[in-house]
Amino acid sequence: MTTRRQFLQQSAVLSAAAFIDPTELFKKNKGLGIQLYTVRSEVTKDLANSLAQIANAGYSNVELFGYNNRNFFGKSVAEMAALLKQYNLKSPSGHYMLQDFMFNETYNWDSWKYLVEDSKTLGHKYIVIPWIPEPQRTTDNIKRIADRLNKGAEIAKDAGMCAAYHNHDFEFKKMEGDMTGLDYLLKNTDPKHVKFELDIYWVVFAGLNPIDLFNKYPGRFTMWHVKDMEAGQNGAKGQSCEVGKGVINWKEIYAARKTSGLEIPYVEQEAYRHPVFECIKTSADYMKANKLI
Repeated sequence: MTTRRQFLQQSAVLSAAAFIDPTELFKKNKGLGIQLYTVRSEVTKDLANSLAQIANAGYSNVELFGYNNRNFFGKSVAEMAALLKQYNLKSPSGHYMLQDFMFNETYNWDSWKYLVEDSKTLGHKYIVIPWIPEPQRTTDNIKRIADRLNKGAEIAKDAGMCAAYHNHDFEFKKMEGDMTGLDYLLKNTDPKHVKFELDIYWVVFAGLNPIDLFNKYPGRFTMWHVKDMEAGQNGAKGQSCEVGKGVINWKEIYAARKTSGLEIPYVEQEAYRHPVFECIKTSADYMKANKLI
């Protein structure tokens, strides 16, 4: 199975998106989001049906991925925006792997300016850097990314947007010196215009408590990836699962949402034991029943 980390680095592929009448979709709860990567096995087969299923499950926000050469899965940005509108979905943010932005020693900012333009078309509030490939996880690159996030945020703010960064577990390891990569990014970026998307699963995977991060950096984590974790065996961490089916204490974490600065929770799931559209409905039902929106 293709992993999220592998897929983030793949090119967009063509998909045949059939029209599905959205008028019978179920009523959605305001603010409940999903990272589109959760249905990655389906979007390349039928993007329109995937969006219809997302709306039908009760989501109103979609965080995009798959941007490549100013397209999503063979659809132009304008076509993607139209599909979202067709199913009454909004996209407050997207994940964007701009290799030149992150790693090139010299950078002319063209790709970022195009991305800001496309993000405005899509209605984003946040442009999120989602991942640093393993060979590039150096102290120099983390410092460069912090600088680029600051300047990128200056450009984006004129369009009403912020730059943002999404963590995995490697950012909790020490850089050169005594500071973790995430600490460096948080302490060296503009709190007003650079925000963070905290992936709760990866925080727990790293052996940390998300609430401690909220208290240390109040207001910085405006987005969450709400990704649950199966109980592991022999002390190992389990794979991701439907929200409410794992070991993460969501009610306790949500009690600290104001300290976090949470605006948008996105359900995400990377591994499945049931059909994917069934999984996203299970997660949405749990979120709504427990008022985790």
